[in-house]
Amino acid sequence: MSLGLPGHLVQSTLSRALARASHWFGLVCLAGALVSVVMLSFANETPRLWLTVLAVLAMGGVLVLLARRRTVPITIAYLLLGTGGVYLYSVTLLDMPGVFPSSNMFLVSLPKMAMIMVGGAGSSAFVGVIWSTLGFLLAEAAVLLAVVHTQVPYRPDVFTVSTYLVLVGVMLLDGFAFRAGRTAQPAIHRAVRDDQARLLRNDFSHRAIARMHDTTVEQLDALSRAQPGTLRSGMRAGIRDTLRTLNDSTWLEDVDAQSTDRPTGDDAWLASEVYRAIDRCRDRGLVIAVTGDRVALARLDPAADRELGLAVRQCLVNVIQHAGIVAAEVIIDADDDSVSVMVQDAGRGFTESESGPDRLGLRQAVRHRIEQLGGSVAVFSRPGAGTSVLLTVPAPAPAAAPDEQVAP
Repeated sequence: MSLGLPGHLVQSTLSRALARASHWFGLVCLAGALVSVVMLSFANETPRLWLTVLAVLAMGGVLVLLARRRTVPITIAYLLLGTGGVYLYSVTLLDMPGVFPSSNMFLVSLPKMAMIMVGGAGSSAFVGVIWSTLGFLLAEAAVLLAVVHTQVPYRPDVFTVSTYLVLVGVMLLDGFAFRAGRTAQPAIHRAVRDDQARLLRNDFSHRAIARMHDTTVEQLDALSRAQPGTLRSGMRAGIRDTLRTLNDSTWLEDVDAQSTDRPTGDDAWLASEVYRAIDRCRDRGLVIAVTGDRVALARLDPAADRELGLAVRQCLVNVIQHAGIVAAEVIIDADDDSVSVMVQDAGRGFTESESGPDRLGLRQAVRHRIEQLGGSVAVFSRPGAGTSVLLTVPAPAPAAAPDEQVAP
């Protein structure tokens, strides 16, 4: 039984709960014993009445102290005081002529059951069993002495024995369950850790595939389509950029640790990864027109800005490689909870469901990137009618202008 708690808290929490229940049960038994001896004294002469009352009250007081501070000295004091209290209580009741024919009556068992409840003071279930057993044996020994003093027949009572067996059974069950749970918990932790490692490896694999497509695969594809002879200046610049990227040891590093201080206005547009992607594709000879709300890109966090920029770059590279034209348009739009970028061209178009392996960039470098951010990708294209790719990523709502924050 773990109660949904961390492993290091389970044992102490269950031990405290069991101790509290045991101590309350013991106090109820002592209260019943006190009421019983007082009421019986009205009909029978009891010379040791007040001494017995004081002994029962003292047992209750030490049990309350034990409930507040579960220490070994207080536990021993309760057992010693309780043994004397059980003896006085039993002698007082059994010495009443004609009232108790034997020692196995329920009223005689009340302080004995309270003695067993000391088991709740144990720091663990198995230590609690030892304390309860000691309380049970001392209580029975005190009753035996009382029987010898009063000459009343001794018979083990079912109440005390049942209470002892139930309490010990609960503590043993708790102890064995905790040990079983403790052996199972490392296996659960290992399973969670392995699952997290699998997710990290999967995410790393997708990012690596997308990044390799942005660099090596893209350049190899461009080289395969180039005419024999001297490479164009734009292709040489692209290869140099790819080599610089792959030479950097942090090319797959997360951007989460980057500064979140973002520029605003036109500076945000010039500092964005979307602008950088457009600028690089312009260097490769693509004519790109940019329209829409460029300032909206300032709402993106560094990770979203980077992934959106790389996705836009891949869309523009697709125009260069597949559209058959040298012009494209980038449209930026935003609403209260998202920023959208559409890349349009009037090229030859394609059917996405029939796209071949050379369209890996659209699947890995575009779709996966945007979907990892919680966004979406919509592709509108058909052969001969051009292509439009709509990229939408979540973004916080824009901050209200100072004059909009003042109530009219």
